[in-house]
Amino acid sequence: MRTDDFIRELCKATGEEYSDVYIRGRRAGWLEEEDELYPDRDISRKNVARILHMYLLKVWLVPDLPDISRASALKDLYDCRICANHVAQVYLRGIMNAKNLLKEGEFLWFDLEGSDDDDDIFIQLTKIKYFSN
Repeated sequence: MRTDDFIRELCKATGEEYSDVYIRGRRAGWLEEEDELYPDRDISRKNVARILHMYLLKVWLVPDLPDISRASALKDLYDCRICANHVAQVYLRGIMNAKNLLKEGEFLWFDLEGSDDDDDIFIQLTKIKYFSN
């Protein structure tokens, strides 16, 4: 899914007006310049996590979970230090899942640069609705 498609679907799922969303989203702090500059780029899991987390935080005023230590089970959590909190917040809230790379045992991988298929993204957008005020 492209970045703009994801933002459009987020707007549909949350009742957010799509018109001028980039201006309003950047002003409110839940979208970034790169979202507007590269709307046709495939959206990575770390950017989905960032947008969902910042939307919860800035628009719906859902406070961050204070203890994200359980998210350290994700082996790649700190591969992107800037997005670590975004990933931890959506992972611990059950909005986005990790991938277990082992058939026997557990090796949880968030796959920061990976992408989800459209069905997974629609599930994530459905889950975010549970946090609306």
